[in-house]
Amino acid sequence: MHRFVVLGINHKFAPLEVRERLAYPDRRIPGALKTIREKAGCAEAVLISTCNRVEVYAFTDGEDARARLLLGLAADHGMKPEYLEQYCYFHRGRDAVEHLIRVAGGLDSLVLGETQILSQTKKAYLLAQSENSTGKALNGLFHRAFQAAKRLHTETGIGEGQLSVSAIAVRFVNRVFEELGDKTALLIGIGEVGELTLTYLKEAGIGRVVVVSRNLERARETAARFDGDAVPFELLQDYLPAAHVIISQTASETRILERKHFQKSQKQRGYASVFALDLAVPRDIAEDAGEVEGVYLYNVDDLEHVVAEHTMERSRELEQCREIVADEANHFLKGFKTFEAGPLITQLRSRAEQARDAELERLFNRLPDLTPEMKEELAAHSTRLLNKLLHPQIQGIKEQAAHGNTDSLRVMAESLGVESVASTQPGQTAPDESETVPSEEQP
Repeated sequence: MHRFVVLGINHKFAPLEVRERLAYPDRRIPGALKTIREKAGCAEAVLISTCNRVEVYAFTDGEDARARLLLGLAADHGMKPEYLEQYCYFHRGRDAVEHLIRVAGGLDSLVLGETQILSQTKKAYLLAQSENSTGKALNGLFHRAFQAAKRLHTETGIGEGQLSVSAIAVRFVNRVFEELGDKTALLIGIGEVGELTLTYLKEAGIGRVVVVSRNLERARETAARFDGDAVPFELLQDYLPAAHVIISQTASETRILERKHFQKSQKQRGYASVFALDLAVPRDIAEDAGEVEGVYLYNVDDLEHVVAEHTMERSRELEQCREIVADEANHFLKGFKTFEAGPLITQLRSRAEQARDAELERLFNRLPDLTPEMKEELAAHSTRLLNKLLHPQIQGIKEQAAHGNTDSLRVMAESLGVESVASTQPGQTAPDESETVPSEEQP
């Protein structure tokens, strides 16, 4: 179990200025997976990067996994490992399994029980899978986490009410504006959280929606869903003076709005109040823009004030959530212990099948008059007999693996005349692996 590890930073341990330095736009993740796997020597890896966390989940050998992952992550950002280390957490084995389940279920989020992290986790997993960065180990772990997340949100009240960052953000808007019917919302960039924020704003009665993007076609598609207008990115400065609510969530690696832009637009609008929500990591809006008269600037960390109240309301659900997390982790770990015996089972079956094939070939040579049908029947009969003979041995291996009896497995391997399970490599699988690793529904 110690092969499962996670190294990461999140909103609890790292300030926004650190998280934005470590954040990955989607286009960089394939290369990052390659770099991290090479530097850390990982058989498998998944990289999750959101506004509140950057985490690397890996399946790897060695007691120095923490140092190797830290080196890989730091190298990919041109940072010193010593600097990054002070903000990182590291979990191994069962702790890593439970951590992923909590993350997918929204239990480790800024907004307790929020559901967007589940789709973000699925997206990260599918991207890693498409890059051949996952195998049976992380495939099984992530599918179990997705299943656990469904249980958390259906069997407890953790998912009741408006739990997204977007919903909390609209509460901030309502603190600035009592009436939204005559106000204009400006969305900069196309992103899930930004669009969800617009949805809540429409429900709250926002008057007009304007969508700005470098991709004008996508801007038009998004604006159409909100009965709004689409604007090319080049005209952003022209529309700032008309906006009362600004939501920015681009993938830009540099600031797109500086203090001077707000100084100009505020002067044009007579310094009337404007709510600016920066959902991007790295940030889209310069921090000192909030010092301009009339500008109420918030970023993802500023949401914590409202989140504290929200967390207290749902704290009574946490005990049941902890039980579900432990139960799902137990199921996964028990199944994976059996899966780890797969290489030994593979060798045992392979050796037996080779002996069977040799005996069949010798028999067929001695009886040249056998028809194809007779040969086929004899081969099928030998397979059934082989399975019956191997069944008790394979069950014994699985039982010992399920109880974590490594020494017993070594003795069994020696008595059976096959390679010890301890010498197998991560990622090896057995022909009957579908029986040993829980098969989850695809996300």
